[in-house]
Amino acid sequence: MPSRLPPFCLAAALALSAGLPVFGAVASTPPGGQAAVLFDPRMTRAELAEAAARAGASIVRFGAAPGSIVVELPDSGGSGALRAAGAWLVADPIILGGCASANLANGDPKP
Repeated sequence: MPSRLPPFCLAAALALSAGLPVFGAVASTPPGGQAAVLFDPRMTRAELAEAAARAGASIVRFGAAPGSIVVELPDSGGSGALRAAGAWLVADPIILGGCASANLANGDPKP
């Protein structure tokens, strides 16, 4: 008679597989180029722009989620400068869903 796995094994496997993309995003902070950055969701777009400027990064676009932006990383400091400016997370924008963005010019979500 085959033995069945306990229910917690299935739950653990699901939790692990759901957590892998998040771990990949955190572990794959790009050394240069573009990065998705998550700040405090209560920050306004003006505050996000100010924080990016303090870090020496230029905004490519605002993300669809509150407090998220995609930036061109500065030549010096990179993700460390963004974290010093208050970023909670700096990751590869492709891994974090680079298509979920908002138009920088007028703030309307892209279709």
